[in-house]
Amino acid sequence: MPRMRTFTFNDGSETKTVDALSYKKAIRSFQSGTKAKSVKVEWEAKKGGTYEKQQILPYGRAKKIARW
Repeated sequence: MPRMRTFTFNDGSETKTVDALSYKKAIRSFQSGTKAKSVKVEWEAKKGGTYEKQQILPYGRAKKIARW
């Protein structure tokens, strides 16, 4: 059974947590509700390591995002 991971997003003014199976799905669900241009993401891996990354938004295919 796949394990849901908890991703913590911090855009400077607010912090939000999202439960998702993958990093990509977590980013996509978060970016629909924010206007931030970049966000700091923290999560714990399946094997126990803690990671953090600065992600530029919007995330996804440039062609598809341009049609919005």
